[in-house]
Amino acid sequence: MWIRVAIIVSALGIGSAPAQPPPGVSYPEHYKTTLVKYAVVDRIDGLSRDLYASRNAVDAVTRDSRLKEFPAGVLFALDVYRAKAPSRDARTGAPVFEVGSDRHLVRSKDERTLHLMRKSQPGFGSQNWTFGGFDPLTEEPLKLQLPGDCLLCHQTAVTSDMAFSLPLLKRFVETGAVQYRFCPQPGRLLCPFR
Repeated sequence: MWIRVAIIVSALGIGSAPAQPPPGVSYPEHYKTTLVKYAVVDRIDGLSRDLYASRNAVDAVTRDSRLKEFPAGVLFALDVYRAKAPSRDARTGAPVFEVGSDRHLVRSKDERTLHLMRKSQPGFGSQNWTFGGFDPLTEEPLKLQLPGDCLLCHQTAVTSDMAFSLPLLKRFVETGAVQYRFCPQPGRLLCPFR
């Protein structure tokens, strides 16, 4: 009897072998020219982020301004930079970031962080997205706990199909202009995009 169960379990692929994670997102060659830059977000902590989307994401929003779910294959990229901090606040010691005449943070260097999010299969919900991260200079993968590092945060954007910046993408499609926002939150805290 136990031999028969073992044979059936082996034949069905059921057992104690760990489940394979979904394939990761590969590095997008020439992403600055093959993807569409639709927004720049400066944060209070001096991090500035360029937001990119694949052409099929832009096309999906162009076809349906009330888009609730992206098609499979859509790719979002977030390229991170650090602002120049030429001085510190005398009272608090916090860095004072340089701001240009356009009132945007002046960038000092690439943070060597490129975050990626790809819609891996059709459907609504977090299980349909795959995440990844790379050093954009070396194209080496970042040491992330995937999907956990990205998924835990993006699950709070499930109503916009995991894309926090969907309002910015929609406004980009409407105007044709790269959107700029200042976010009063540090780190990875949610920015109020409307």
